[in-house]
Amino acid sequence: MTIKTRLRLSARDEAVLRELGALLSRLAARDLAERVALGTGHTREDFARRKRELTVLTSSRWAGTITRGSNEQWELARRAQADHLDSLYGAIARIGARLAVPVGACDVTTRVAGYPTQRIRAAKQERLQHLRARATAVAADRAAGRVRVVRGGKDLLRSRMHLSEAGLAVQEWRRRWSESRTRIEADGESGKTFGNESIRIDPDGVVLIKLPPELAARYGAHCDRFGRYRLDARVRFGYREAEWRAQVDARRSVGYTVRFENGRCYLTASFTPGRPELSEGVGDAGLLMGARAGGVLGVDHNVDHLAAWRLDRHGNPVGRPDRLDVDYTGRATHRDAQVRHACSGLIHLARQRGATALVVEDLGFTTDRESCGWKGRSGRRFRSLVAGMPTARFVARLVAMAHRAGLAVIVVDPAYTSRWGAQHWRRPTSTTRHRTSRHDASAVVIGRRGQGLGARRRAEKSVPRKRTEAVPQRTNARGGAGTEDHRPPAFHIPPGPHRAPRARPRSEDGARDAPRRRLEARVQSAHDRSGRATEGRTWVQDPLISSA
Repeated sequence: MTIKTRLRLSARDEAVLRELGALLSRLAARDLAERVALGTGHTREDFARRKRELTVLTSSRWAGTITRGSNEQWELARRAQADHLDSLYGAIARIGARLAVPVGACDVTTRVAGYPTQRIRAAKQERLQHLRARATAVAADRAAGRVRVVRGGKDLLRSRMHLSEAGLAVQEWRRRWSESRTRIEADGESGKTFGNESIRIDPDGVVLIKLPPELAARYGAHCDRFGRYRLDARVRFGYREAEWRAQVDARRSVGYTVRFENGRCYLTASFTPGRPELSEGVGDAGLLMGARAGGVLGVDHNVDHLAAWRLDRHGNPVGRPDRLDVDYTGRATHRDAQVRHACSGLIHLARQRGATALVVEDLGFTTDRESCGWKGRSGRRFRSLVAGMPTARFVARLVAMAHRAGLAVIVVDPAYTSRWGAQHWRRPTSTTRHRTSRHDASAVVIGRRGQGLGARRRAEKSVPRKRTEAVPQRTNARGGAGTEDHRPPAFHIPPGPHRAPRARPRSEDGARDAPRRRLEARVQSAHDRSGRATEGRTWVQDPLISSA
C-alpha cells in the first residue's frame, strides 16, 4: 500500500531537505556509476566495500538504501537490455522470413506472405541491415556487462537539446532535471520505533529525519543528541490513515520517500498491511470456500470494456450482465487512471450485487503470434490489442483494492471461455428484449470456473457417440483434474477439399428419406448440443445447477 501527502515546509525545513536531497543524490550517482563499471564481475566483497564507504559519509541505513537502489537499477537495466535484444532478434527473424518470399507471393508451407511491392521490399532490406547492426552492438554490450542508465530520465535529457519544441525554458528544464534526480528515500525496519529509523514519523505526525554528519554539524542547534532534525511541518494522510497508524503502532516496516515536484514537497509512505488472523484449522481451501459462499462476480476483460455477471453459489447467473467501459488509449497516466476506475467500478458492483469474490482471467500474453492464431498481416493488430490491455497491472491493482474492500479475487485459466460461453450460455440467457453478447456469456463461464464448476449448464456422462470416438477425460491447464475438458472436443469434422459432404439418400420419387433425415438430425444434435440426451442414454439433472 502506498499513500501520499504534501508537506508544507517552512523556509528552514525546505533548505534542510534540499541540501539532504542534493547530498544523497550525489552519493547515489557516484555509487551507481561504480556499480555499472563493475558490471557482471560484482561480488559480495564489492557490495560490502561500497556500503562501508557510504556509511562513513552518511549512516549505515542511508548507505544500505543507496546501495540497494543502485543494485536494483542495474538489474532493471540488464533486464531491459535483454528484452530489447530479444525484440531485435524477433524483428530480424520476421523481416528475414518475409524477404525470403518473392514479392506478392505466399509460402504454402509456412503461410508467410511476401511484401506487396518492390519498393516496400527495398525499404525492409535497409531496415534489416539497421536492425542487425543494432543487435550486434547490444549483444556486445550485454556480453561485456555494460548497461546505460540515465538518472532523471532519458526523455528529459533529450529534451535539453530541443527546448523550443518541448516548450521549456532553460531554468524550467534545470528545475525539472534537479527534481527528477533528487530523491530522499528511507527503507523501513520491522521492530524499530515507528517502523523506520532514518525518517521517523509518530502517530501524531511529528517528523524526525536522521541527518548525515556533514548536515548534522551545520544544523546542530535544531537536532537532538542523535542527530535527528525535527521538521516544523506535520504529516497528515487524507487517505488510508487508519492503516498507516496501525502499521506504525505495531512497529511494522514503513518506507518513506520525500520528493520535490513543481516546487512542492511530497511525502510517500509504503508498507504491506498485516494479514488478518485466521481461525485455527482454516487453510487455503477454507478461504476459497468462504470466498465462494456468497456468490461470485465473473469478469471478462476486453479491449474497450469489462463484462461482468453475478453468479449465485450454485453457478447460476442472476439478473442481467453489467458493462464497464474503459479507454486504454493515450498516455500511461491516463491508462493507469482507467485501471483504477475499472477496479473501483468492479468493487462497487460486487458490493451492490452481494458477491463475495471477483473471478478474473489469467491473461498471460506471449510474443509468439503463431500460437495465438494471429499470422501475417494480423500481427500488427494483435500487438496493438495486447499493448492496449494492461492485464498484469489490472490484476495486481484489483487484488490490492479488493483486499482493502474485504473481497477475494480468484484468477482462473482463460482457455476457451468465449467459445464455451457462446455455445452453452448465450442463447439460454438471451431474451426478446435483451440479447446476451459473447463477452457476457464468457463472464458466466469465467465465474463458474472460479467456483470449480464446468462450463456446461447440465451434467452428463461421456459415452461413445455415433460416427465419433469416445473422448477421454482430460485435465485442466493447471495440471489438476478439471470439471470439464479444457480443450473443446472435435466431434464434428467440417467438409473440406479432401472430404466431400455425404449426400442424403432420396426415395424413388426424388424426395429425401424422412426416417434417415430424422436419425441424422438426432445425431447432429448430439454433436452440437451437449445438453441434449442422445439415443439410449438417460440424463439426470444436478439439483444445484439450474436447467434454464
